[in-house]
Amino acid sequence: MKSIKNIFYASIALLALSGCDDLLEENVYSELTPGNFLTTLEGKNAVLNSAYGNSQAKGIWAYFLSPYVSGEQWNRGGSVESLITPLSNFTWDSNHEWFSQSWSQLYAAIRDANIVIDNTSTTNDKEKSLNAEARFVRALSFSYLYNWYGPVPLIVSSKNENLQLPRPTDDEFKSFIEKEFLEVSELLPVKGAQNGRATKGGALGLLCKFYLNTKQWQKSADIANQIILSKTYDILPDYKSVFALNNEWNKEILWATSANGQSGHILVALTFPTDYPLPFSNNQVFAARSYLFDSYVNSFAPSDVRKNLFITKYTNTSGTTFQLLGNDQTFSYKYEFDPNSVGATQGNDLPEVRYSDILLSYAEALNELNGPTEEAIKAINKVRFRAGISLIDLADYNKESLRDLILQERSWEFYGESKSREDQIRHNKFITGAIARGKKAQAFHVLFPIPLTELNANPNLDPNFGY
Repeated sequence: MKSIKNIFYASIALLALSGCDDLLEENVYSELTPGNFLTTLEGKNAVLNSAYGNSQAKGIWAYFLSPYVSGEQWNRGGSVESLITPLSNFTWDSNHEWFSQSWSQLYAAIRDANIVIDNTSTTNDKEKSLNAEARFVRALSFSYLYNWYGPVPLIVSSKNENLQLPRPTDDEFKSFIEKEFLEVSELLPVKGAQNGRATKGGALGLLCKFYLNTKQWQKSADIANQIILSKTYDILPDYKSVFALNNEWNKEILWATSANGQSGHILVALTFPTDYPLPFSNNQVFAARSYLFDSYVNSFAPSDVRKNLFITKYTNTSGTTFQLLGNDQTFSYKYEFDPNSVGATQGNDLPEVRYSDILLSYAEALNELNGPTEEAIKAINKVRFRAGISLIDLADYNKESLRDLILQERSWEFYGESKSREDQIRHNKFITGAIARGKKAQAFHVLFPIPLTELNANPNLDPNFGY
């Protein structure tokens, strides 16, 4: 968790300094001076680390942009309520600050990655791994943007003088993502030198999910099967341990958003109320709270161990007990309080692709291709066995009923992991589900609007339909 997070923002400052007038320049004798920092491995690593930091901030935006629009969670209180309410009610527009912030941060990651790619060799052993990692970060960032906004301008070089590019076609964009992840998967190590650095499994896992979400069923099944046959990853026996602070980047994790107490997330602080008895003196929470609905909590089987990470009642610091279940106010405690947090900022790494996701993706893709099969049932049952619930039989399902079961299984397995929006969109239940909750959702809401700031800056950038 702590190895890749100390991002070298100084490298970006040096980039800015390189454009100063001569009268403002001075002799600097450190190794990473403006004139030479991109000629050293240390300097190139600094820019790569900045790319990682900017790209992994996506994990934070995703935890806002998925659960509230999908109806997985609801919010009350705090200044953040004014930002979450439009997401929950489908009244967002292109001025929403989270759209512009997520866009700019991911394009900052793409900029940093391009700088590394343009200044590293693909033949030198010491540099080609940096080049592959930078391509991974770039593909990662573009895939995040695609998830939210559809095809976006493919800026693939730091030397491109024209940044006002039009949007590529959907097929062009998907081909780029596919090519990058496939090629870097052959160049990246099975295990990274540090937690949080790109790996072969990370690239394949993200590609598997990209294929799944774009309904490229055969390709998703093939990549999932490749990951399964590699025997690199596995289901941990204990569900809770997957998310434990002392067990990060365990055998179930293919890719995660890395964090620490200095550059981490505030999800826990946005969940628990100010009168909650905090376990560590350095922890801090906000006035905002995020809740789970009773209908969701009660949908779990009594034996399902995954619901053990819910807090359904608590006794506050004044000794008063509050019943949460029964009032649509259950808390998710999938991410525990960090003893090394800096106030509200926590260092829990946030899983993005887990092995259980690969198994359920494999089952879904096989079902879409051929209907229920023994292979699909086996993959689903491996997830259900760990959860402590009854196994399913092939004879009890057709294609439609197994599709519904897989979606339900995913909602139980991945709550709090920013999967619900993309799952519902893929199953054509995102808009209908929102309408059933009384929201004025329309078909175009499957994508968020291109930020107004970006439309104003780039006359060649077309807005998404409906906005």
